[in-house]
Amino acid sequence: MSITEASRFQLRTAIGQILDEEAADTLMELLPPVGWADVATKTDLQHLRDEMQADIKNLRDELKGDMHALQLTIEATLEKRLHEQTRWLITTMIAMNTVMLAASVALSKLI
Repeated sequence: MSITEASRFQLRTAIGQILDEEAADTLMELLPPVGWADVATKTDLQHLRDEMQADIKNLRDELKGDMHALQLTIEATLEKRLHEQTRWLITTMIAMNTVMLAASVALSKLI
């Protein structure tokens, strides 16, 4: 059975006949504006809290896994780029030394 405004008014009228008007108003204000089935209890709140904590823990674990995978990807990319850069640097230095050697040999033959 759902509580309607008409049934609340009837209850207020009946209480007003037993108690004084101020006490009846106070009592009616203490009642929820909806049925008791719609009111959350401490147990409901604790259950919701437990569910939220479990969800947060799952998200935290997921985030840690994603961050670890990202870290591995970054490390692999960095290692690859450093390897490429080192190869380029060594190749450039060999080419420069070859050019210098060729220039030195050419100059020595001219003199």
